[in-house]
Amino acid sequence: MNISDLQNCPQWLADASTSNADVEWVDGQVAWRGGTWRDGTWYGGTWRDENTERLTYMAALCGIVFRSGSAVAYRTTTANGCGRHTVGFHQPEGDYHEQDLPPAGSDTCVRGIHVSSAARAHTHAGVDHTAQMWEVTFSREDLLDCDGETARIAGGFFTRIERPF
Repeated sequence: MNISDLQNCPQWLADASTSNADVEWVDGQVAWRGGTWRDGTWYGGTWRDENTERLTYMAALCGIVFRSGSAVAYRTTTANGCGRHTVGFHQPEGDYHEQDLPPAGSDTCVRGIHVSSAARAHTHAGVDHTAQMWEVTFSREDLLDCDGETARIAGGFFTRIERPF
């Protein structure tokens, strides 16, 4: 059915930019069955579109595209490498993976490493022109969740870079 016909439609779904959306309620959750998700944040439910794999599609909306099994995304820390949300975290350079994370599909707003496009990484926690930008190369297996704006990953290879703008 169309989003506009969905009873008790969540506001995030009503606000999303879509075309030819086919949705329904299944077990108390929104089920996306098909159509084109153009913009907006996916806040959960079931993705049942047989033509589109949700995580890689939502990652592509963030500017994260997998080629030959890996992708590049960006994040920022404070100038000295500490987390902008978790101040006690210090971002190491090189290969780094977090342990004991909530499993894939647990949402983006849970523990993990959060990455996005360079522009989104620059603005996500508020613009800080002194922040350190990081380029992160990671595998598809490290992608835990993505909502169309931010991805949560388990780890990858982290390189300090100059802000590209």
